[in-house]
Amino acid sequence: MDEFVENPGDYEMGMESGGIQKRRPYLKKFMQPDSDEDVPDMQKLYNVQESWRTLLSLPTCQKVMITDSVQKALKIQVGLNVTQEFPWKQLQYKDLRDVLFEELENAADLVKLFKGFNPENYVLVGYCPTLTEAEEDPPEGDPFIFYVSSKDTKLAMGIIQNMESFERWRMQRRLRKKPRRWVSMGTEQEMTILVEHIRDAPVDVEIQSVYPIQQPQHVAYERRFARDVRDGVIELLPNESVKYDNIIKRRISVAVQVAPGRVTQEQQTNPTFPSNAWSQYLYELDDADLELDESDVEEEEGGIRSRPVTPAQEEVVQKPPPEMSDQMKLLLDTLDFNQIDSYRNDYQLISTNKVVLYSTPFLQEFICFANISKSDKRYVASCDWYPSLSGLLAVSYAFSTPATSDLATHNVNFVQRAVLEPNPVLLWSFSDNLNYKLEFEAPFEVTKLSFCPFNGDILIGGCQNGLLVLWDLQGRCEHLEEEEYLTPAQAKYRAMIGEFLDWTLDINEEVVVAPSIISPLESSPTGAITGIYWLSRHFYLNNFGKVFTDTDKRNHHKFFITCAFDGTVSFWNLDFETSKKEAQQRAKNLPKELTQNESVLKNKTIKPVYSLSYNEPLTGIIADTSVFSIQTPSPKTIYNSPANYPITMVAKNPPELRQSIILSTYYGHIIRVEWQGMYSEAGAKEQVNSTANFAMVHDGPIVAVSKNPFYPEIFVSIGRSVFALWKEDYHDSPIIWRKRPCELTAVAWSESRPAVLYITRSDGILEAWDILARDDDAVLTEVLGGGIITAVTEHRPSLPSKILGIGDYNSSIRMVKLPHSFDVPLDNELAKLVKYVLRQISRKQSIRAWEQKYYELNKDIIEAKREAEEEARKEMERLEREQQNTRKRPSDAEEETGGKGKKLGGAPYNERMAQKFDELNLNRMMTILMSRKQMDPEKLARETALEKERLSYETAKKESHARLLQTVDDDVATIRSRILPAEIPDMQRSEMIAERVKNELAMAQSYESVCEEAFEKLKNFPELKSVDYIELLERGMQRRQLLDQSLGGNTDRLLWYKEKLRDNQIFECDFGVDLLYNRRPLGPFPKVSSSEESQGVEAEIKVLEEVEPEDV
Repeated sequence: MDEFVENPGDYEMGMESGGIQKRRPYLKKFMQPDSDEDVPDMQKLYNVQESWRTLLSLPTCQKVMITDSVQKALKIQVGLNVTQEFPWKQLQYKDLRDVLFEELENAADLVKLFKGFNPENYVLVGYCPTLTEAEEDPPEGDPFIFYVSSKDTKLAMGIIQNMESFERWRMQRRLRKKPRRWVSMGTEQEMTILVEHIRDAPVDVEIQSVYPIQQPQHVAYERRFARDVRDGVIELLPNESVKYDNIIKRRISVAVQVAPGRVTQEQQTNPTFPSNAWSQYLYELDDADLELDESDVEEEEGGIRSRPVTPAQEEVVQKPPPEMSDQMKLLLDTLDFNQIDSYRNDYQLISTNKVVLYSTPFLQEFICFANISKSDKRYVASCDWYPSLSGLLAVSYAFSTPATSDLATHNVNFVQRAVLEPNPVLLWSFSDNLNYKLEFEAPFEVTKLSFCPFNGDILIGGCQNGLLVLWDLQGRCEHLEEEEYLTPAQAKYRAMIGEFLDWTLDINEEVVVAPSIISPLESSPTGAITGIYWLSRHFYLNNFGKVFTDTDKRNHHKFFITCAFDGTVSFWNLDFETSKKEAQQRAKNLPKELTQNESVLKNKTIKPVYSLSYNEPLTGIIADTSVFSIQTPSPKTIYNSPANYPITMVAKNPPELRQSIILSTYYGHIIRVEWQGMYSEAGAKEQVNSTANFAMVHDGPIVAVSKNPFYPEIFVSIGRSVFALWKEDYHDSPIIWRKRPCELTAVAWSESRPAVLYITRSDGILEAWDILARDDDAVLTEVLGGGIITAVTEHRPSLPSKILGIGDYNSSIRMVKLPHSFDVPLDNELAKLVKYVLRQISRKQSIRAWEQKYYELNKDIIEAKREAEEEARKEMERLEREQQNTRKRPSDAEEETGGKGKKLGGAPYNERMAQKFDELNLNRMMTILMSRKQMDPEKLARETALEKERLSYETAKKESHARLLQTVDDDVATIRSRILPAEIPDMQRSEMIAERVKNELAMAQSYESVCEEAFEKLKNFPELKSVDYIELLERGMQRRQLLDQSLGGNTDRLLWYKEKLRDNQIFECDFGVDLLYNRRPLGPFPKVSSSEESQGVEAEIKVLEEVEPEDV
């Protein structure tokens, strides 16, 4: 292994080991210039070579040669994972230690350098081919570099970001092409079309045109401009890459029913070009315009021949330009007038008022916090910002949140999950997005987090089972970025101790924070904690639920409120009284080294001071709690440490604490409850009921509520796909409510603008609402991913930029930069918001008063109409029930039992009402069960539709089989009668043949008559005397084929004949042809006696008996 810096001290002192002054590191920040043409030298803008020199000269920069097998194992193959253009990768230290260090000779030195390094942390590794370019015989492998110190890693990442920005800008500059001025190359001197030439030789001109040439009359031409006659149109099209966004005028909701008339103001301008059809070009020039002044030519030639070395002392008198003729001026004016400048900006010529340039706002991702090894397959459940330093965020992860839903078929072993799975709660910092700073141990899943605004070292977490966990940071956040410096003796001692402890696990105990206090299970709520809210430091409660205000400003209390999913609202107190005697006794029993880092809250107990109970699951509360803002230090302090600079929380306390709170439930209700207190033993719960119900506008469970930090009297709630804006003292209807196209998951108010709030959806979209700009739709809709977003929070400080945190489905927290318009508040924005809210309330009250007045004036008509509609509805229900009863048929069981079972219509009234009550109770229980299981009825119906369809198909199939089995006997008999013909008595074959022959002889004519008739017909055909045997044979063959086709006779002989003919064996067969060539006359045959005829019949019968049945 080669090290680039031999002595780290030389780097800090600016001196090399040989005493030569070392070059300073190149840490210039790349700033993109305003114009691409204003960059004469790229090296002055940013020097890439110096940046690489600085990267290679960092103190802990190490060079290694990595072989191909190791590259493949670490997934840093050259050309596949890393290239010269993108050479950097981040690898976990444990992968480097287990894979790379085993292949190196100096593995022990590298392990010592990384001593105390967290194996889960990442190491920056880069491919650097320039290291071996000068070597003639480089070693095996490819050169790579990495950094040991986190400080050098951060410095290198800053340099890399500047290099990437410069390369990106340089490539974009090469791709962009801008129009430039025309540079003359001398071609205009060759254009002589405007100069008149005198030619002696005649020129023949031939003109061809579609229309005949007409000789026009002599007309005196005059100049005709485009403004005189509109006879030309030009279409100015923008570039295809330019996209224009329409600007929607802000809609003001006022109590009017008519809109003002639209006024369209137009301004007529003259175009800079006329029509080409009426342009006139003059080519007649005077001879005087073509002649040059001889004195000018001589002066030019003399200047070319000899030029003086020193300029003349006499002033050179500039010669006035030559005068042009009228025709030349007219020609130039005409040519200038006919220039078509399609890209001319003539707005400055027609108006002097400036127009505001509107641009579409967008979100720019700033940083991302994720640790998959800790939070795999989890959602971001809750997050909260550290109150004393900027850029510190505590995040808890859970398998489910109130906004998420799971499939009913997904089976989970909750016992195994609770025992084996970790419950991560991590602290992240803007200064390092790769590694978390602190890890908080939790016994169960943490569903809600909150830092104490009065003491930043206290972090409170609400668990899934209702427990409350308290961690004491003991000032660790102020020392997160501090590095430990050891003397050589200390480093040597630590290395020696580390060698003895190599067998132990390397655990960074400074990163892990153990819980200091856990609330007792018997006194804690039984449901998941869904909200933590802090009271003013001057309010406190006693054990009987009575609220008091402490007039002594020196007393500072720490009371907070929690709400749980079991309907419990608990009041807690963090004012612990620690006696000196108890502290001395605990310190006496333990060594000093074990007590110096122990929290003062250790072994304390926290219990609810007072509790309220409601009969529905709670998801949030709105009470007289404090809202907070911040005070930032001077800009100099901020720019010295932009990631983590000190801030101060400023509380905005309500004037009093009322014994009344607003609750939001998982059943979609928003109600106000009041408690009276109890004069009984401490720890009792008071059952409360709603005293005022807010209007029902949500179409599902309310998953979050949030109070406006500038105007605490208003709050926002989200439930399923509806969000609503409310005022505490007006519960008849929300100020505004809007239905969104998807389910809503989280909501947060802006910390810098009173009228801006952010809403996230389950489809991965963030909506930013500016109520004063427009209240009908979001002013910004940004797609942040394809999965659900479970958390949204805004970083309170605005410098160096306004940051919004997004918790997505990948268990990662993404920080995005907000547009400038969401950072700077408007003039009197809070007063405008208050005016808007009051105007909306007055409008709704006036509408309600008008409705009430209209109802009182037309009470009889409205009530009569309502009664008629109710009667019509009841009549329709009765007809529908009768129609359903007529369609019902008695079942088989009722027929067999003789109608023992009674139908619903014939049952007594009490039985029908009991059955109806059971149905309603079943529907109610199913609704409660599905809501507790966080299941969507529509989604469940979609998922079970296929199963229901399959079951219905199986039922119909069974019924069809039953019907078929009833008629199977008749069908079998019918088919058997069709397939099997009637039985025919079996007769002897000879008897059948004899009977058939007798029938044929009885029906046949006598041979003599047939012979005479045949000879008479043959005499009419003299051409038959010359018939050849072959022709006769072919005709017989054709007739035989026709008979076989029509009668279905035997074709074996025909097939035999075709095969013989195909094999050329037909000539070897003896057909008795010689007998046919005897020239016998065709006269009549001699008569045959009856005895001879009978003998011939018997011979024929014998021949037929010898023939096979198939031939018959």
